[in-house]
Amino acid sequence: MARLEGKVILITGAASGIGKATAETVRREGAIVAAADLAAIEGLGKDDSAYSLDVSNESQTEDVIAQIIDRYGQIDGLATCAGVSVEGSVTQFELDNWHRALAINLTGTMLSCRAVVPHMVRQKSGAIVTVSSIYGMTGGPGNTPYNVTKGGVLQLTRSLAADFGSCGVRVNSVSPGYIETPMTGMLAHAGAMRDAFVAMHLLQRAGQPEEVGNVIRFLLSDDASFVTGANIPVDGGFSAAQVIRV
Repeated sequence: MARLEGKVILITGAASGIGKATAETVRREGAIVAAADLAAIEGLGKDDSAYSLDVSNESQTEDVIAQIIDRYGQIDGLATCAGVSVEGSVTQFELDNWHRALAINLTGTMLSCRAVVPHMVRQKSGAIVTVSSIYGMTGGPGNTPYNVTKGGVLQLTRSLAADFGSCGVRVNSVSPGYIETPMTGMLAHAGAMRDAFVAMHLLQRAGQPEEVGNVIRFLLSDDASFVTGANIPVDGGFSAAQVIRV
């Protein structure tokens, strides 16, 4: 039996990476996918729909949600996969890039959740999965804007879970480690740096987008019916232990 049969799942950042893999995963479980991204979205199913969306734009976000409700009459799940990587220590990055990271990674996640939650409350059911990072859980050098925004996503997740659990709305997060996506593609050419980063994962390899998508699928499904306010690292053991290899 398909675990998400007939459920309408909105996925932001659905054109590539973890968002695209999540769309493919939930579709295989019977879900109808409402895919949103600024980039072109491919591979839609016959009942799916695609939307152009800048997640940092409040009116656009509200309009997309309204279109989804008008078409399907419901939104059962949300996966907030849209995000950007902004590097630099606090003395290195441009202020505009700090604002960009906040706008997309944190405010964008909040706006998607804020637009969806009232419909889930009305239905008395719904599941939201936000995408944080191992660097939302712990510090890392030279990555301050990204780290701060992803840490904020974790606290947003807990706050949403606390506010709406009694309404039947579950809110959880995943924190990926090094996943091979277009966003992390720059490391593919970094040689020794990439190898050293991969070696920090206990499984000694990079993760694949579908491995994160599988966990998001679980959290969106009724298999996770008693799970809310949780963060699941999908990081090959990165956050569990740091091994010194001699």
